[in-house]
Amino acid sequence: MAGTHEETDYFEGDDGTTLFYRKYVPEKERFRVVVSHGLGEHSGRYGHVVDTLCPMGAALWAIDHRGHGRSQGIRGHIHDFDDYLKDLKILIDMAGMDRTDGLPLLLLGHSMGGLIALAFVRKHPGHIDGLVVSSPLLGVPQPPPPLLKAVARILSMIWPTLSLNNQLDPTRISHDGTEVRAYVQSKWVHSNISARWFTRCMAEIEATGGSPEAIDTPILMQIAGDDHLVSATAALTYFDALTVADKTLFHYENLYHEIYNERLPDRQKVLADLTQWVKDRFL
Repeated sequence: MAGTHEETDYFEGDDGTTLFYRKYVPEKERFRVVVSHGLGEHSGRYGHVVDTLCPMGAALWAIDHRGHGRSQGIRGHIHDFDDYLKDLKILIDMAGMDRTDGLPLLLLGHSMGGLIALAFVRKHPGHIDGLVVSSPLLGVPQPPPPLLKAVARILSMIWPTLSLNNQLDPTRISHDGTEVRAYVQSKWVHSNISARWFTRCMAEIEATGGSPEAIDTPILMQIAGDDHLVSATAALTYFDALTVADKTLFHYENLYHEIYNERLPDRQKVLADLTQWVKDRFL
């Protein structure tokens, strides 16, 4: 992308975990964005977002969450969901350094990263100026039966790192076959979750999903209507319950989960909605 260069580096989490991130620097900076990715993927899968926001003047930071991509950690495992938030806070603080007065700092989260972003704002109010969530993990299309949840709680205590398949169907992430193939063929994509990840994630869905009043910043929610990976209904219910005055919803009825990686021209519409929201509030 002309005028933008990519840098990659590592930083250390509170517990010593080495975490990878990417930074995209535009020719002329007008705002900053931190990106929180979804389950099993990594920071390098947001090229369309980078190509859209950086020409507008976005300096963009994108993390590989622990247990994902090039970051350390057992694939798909966490001790506690707050580990994600602690890592993200470090990167947000890094992105917020040396800002000139009035330079906006935004947080963009997709799927699991959307849940992480919402949880971050819930627990750390006042750290960012705007929040974007895409197809957030606030529920699943088919909730796990009580017996499975009970077994998972036991395994989470006695064998927390037990690795399970996340059962995500990659053909349902996008209607764009090129994007699906890139996902399947990437060595940085995995299909693992641990027993502890499952219980901690379900608990965070309940806590954050049940606290919409905690969101205190302008928020854009972009929801895939034909989502087979997370519950669009849960996301729409959450949006309706938000009490923050500046809230915006786009519901794309026929799109699959990864709306930023959908086929053209659908992807153009999604990204145009994102850019207009940013322009209207921060530029």
